[in-house]
Amino acid sequence: MVDLLTRPRADGPDDSCCFCGETVVRAGRAVPRLALELPGPGRTRLVRDYACHEACFQGALAASHRTGSGRPIERAADGVIVNATELTADDLVNERVLCPACGAMTFAQWPSGWDAHASHRCPGLSGSTAPARKADFKKRFGHLFR
Repeated sequence: MVDLLTRPRADGPDDSCCFCGETVVRAGRAVPRLALELPGPGRTRLVRDYACHEACFQGALAASHRTGSGRPIERAADGVIVNATELTADDLVNERVLCPACGAMTFAQWPSGWDAHASHRCPGLSGSTAPARKADFKKRFGHLFR
């Protein structure tokens, strides 16, 4: 079997995506990895590790195995996700996310803290009571929750 994929550089600052060939920038975060199991000599198996973009990996999966929106995740310089409204809960869970309603608060781990922010502090919501404000948030951004 011929291996057409390029092994990522262990010592380099960035790796190339094994699907599209473009650079996968580390930017202080772990690079998504893809482990491929190949037949080896005899009854052994070889496992090789490759870098990839999350969107490229999701695009290569069968539709029944995909998670997330498949759209690119846009991040600010500090790593905060800024395009949450275009994404899904699978894209955002446990990530730093800018509030999709007001754009003023950063959630340290989505969705933790959304209810307190929506109830009392978020200027991007309508409603005069805490339950009404939370309902407005859930109605507008329900796709961001599992």
